[in-house]
Amino acid sequence: MDLPVEFLKAYLIPGSESFLLLGLVIGVVLLYISPATRKWGGGVLAGLAALYLLMSVPTVAGAFERALIDGSQPIRKASEAAGVETIVVLSGGSVTYRARGGEINELSDSTSLRVLEAARLYKLFADAQVVASGGAEEVVGTLTPESVPMLEELVAVGVPADRIRLESHSGSTHEQAENLARLLKARGVERFVLVTSPIHMRRAIASMRAAGLDPIPSPSAQHSEGHIVTRGGFLPHPAALDASHAAMRESLALAYYWIQGWIDLP
Repeated sequence: MDLPVEFLKAYLIPGSESFLLLGLVIGVVLLYISPATRKWGGGVLAGLAALYLLMSVPTVAGAFERALIDGSQPIRKASEAAGVETIVVLSGGSVTYRARGGEINELSDSTSLRVLEAARLYKLFADAQVVASGGAEEVVGTLTPESVPMLEELVAVGVPADRIRLESHSGSTHEQAENLARLLKARGVERFVLVTSPIHMRRAIASMRAAGLDPIPSPSAQHSEGHIVTRGGFLPHPAALDASHAAMRESLALAYYWIQGWIDLP
């Protein structure tokens, strides 16, 4: 585990509860250390309040998301990806609940929307193979590989189980690219449609290309119909704060992948 990266993900991404708590602690400490630091403490607290208020505005959250979108559009006709027989859908989070021998796996909003897009494409491409990619990550409560509940939901929305393959060992987009490259090349798959969220597509495509793959993007919806961010407006809302946080996280991930040399950004 890369501890600095895990610390950054847990505490240094604006919009999260932990970032807010860390900022509050720093601000309060500065208030009471000495008269000389009091103004700095007040500035930290005021800045924190302004930042979270701004990030909670639906119109602002939408602007953050649009800045990350690479312009990819969902495939509408099979001719747009002629000859493609494989659809790869990337996980975007899930939670495992276990107690007294029972287990329930719940997909995140983004993973659910990606599954719906993969199911739509399956019907469009006439009996294509769907590869669901996503492993387990105990640190965030995912005890069962995300690909498992993805398979269940794909079947529930009309994709036959025998047309679904699982990639269940990846804990990040970088690992998904490497593992999928081995899996797809072993099966002789050269072209495939890649499904992920719009704000994640830029990093996903870049990672796949760095691994020697040539995906055709078909982004899912970013939000479910009726979501507060899709409606816009200037009244702060917790769901808009969540969307802003996700966009901030993706921005930092892009920068980290580029610094690591894992991707080339346009």
